[in-house]
Amino acid sequence: MSELGTTGPGDVLGQRVEPIGTELLYSDDEVRIWNLELAPGGKTEVHQHPCDYVYVVIAPGSTETHHQDGHVDPVTDALGDHVRHGMGIPHQLHNVGTGRYRNIIVELLSEKTKPW
Repeated sequence: MSELGTTGPGDVLGQRVEPIGTELLYSDDEVRIWNLELAPGGKTEVHQHPCDYVYVVIAPGSTETHHQDGHVDPVTDALGDHVRHGMGIPHQLHNVGTGRYRNIIVELLSEKTKPW
């Protein structure tokens, strides 16, 4: 089992977990909570959320989400912005701003079995 705070893939509560953020803060059967922090020009690993998730911005900035299908979504997030997403396709987040970008991601693991 991976320790909380690791950045690489590992087993958490018996499930294989690929890195979604830069630090896994908490995990149980219903949610996983990640810290995501990107320096200017920084990028996440290519990843795919296994369920619906919510993120809350705690250090604002401009990002681009590069989807596996080639589509790019530019976003400028303000402090406190919060967004809910469905599981979606593999993607990578790029910090295209001039400052450090940070958010907290809450993966809603119990949403994996919902029909919507």
